[in-house]
Amino acid sequence: MVRLLLRLTLPLLISFSGLMMLIRAQSHDNPELRSFLLPEDCAKPCLMGIQPGVTSTSEAIQRLRTNARIAHVGISESLETVAWFWQPDQSPLMDTGQISGLFYDRDRVSLIRLYTRIPLGELLLQLDALPGNSRVVFRRSPPFDRYHVSLYYAGDGYVVNAVVDCDDFWGSPAHLIIGARPQFINGLGQAADGLNEAKHLIATNCRNQQNS
Repeated sequence: MVRLLLRLTLPLLISFSGLMMLIRAQSHDNPELRSFLLPEDCAKPCLMGIQPGVTSTSEAIQRLRTNARIAHVGISESLETVAWFWQPDQSPLMDTGQISGLFYDRDRVSLIRLYTRIPLGELLLQLDALPGNSRVVFRRSPPFDRYHVSLYYAGDGYVVNAVVDCDDFWGSPAHLIIGARPQFINGLGQAADGLNEAKHLIATNCRNQQNS
């Protein structure tokens, strides 16, 4: 009887598992986001044809000024910074209330900083969880009337940053640093052995604060 039940239910279970995997793959497939962050015609890390450590400042400025998604480009030679404003109707992925920018050194782009509306979990999925030598660190951040944490997940060529709290972790909007890992990451806050451990530690701290 048991064998008969297994023979009858096994094909159904296999079909159901395959369907769930398909749904999961489709829900995480975001072609617009992937093509923006991981263009096939530019070796990563790369954004809009700009590669930190490779692209000259003049070429980067030209690319920004001719990009339809960007409304205005500003340059500060004293700070070695190029900043830009996104077109509000052309950049649904970006936080248009913030100014994105790139930093350069000796006429070479060194770092790009983006403020996005992309949830932390979705961004990490599209970046394939940043394979390579990763590091996860976090520290308390204001406002201090509740438990907020600035989380940094650093991989090869990318750093994902998000302010998470007791109520939301994966859904928090993420910021993105593209280029060599900033030095401040190495000595920042509390380190965790992966994102799941960081989530557990943050949840534990939340409970401790709520019970105090």
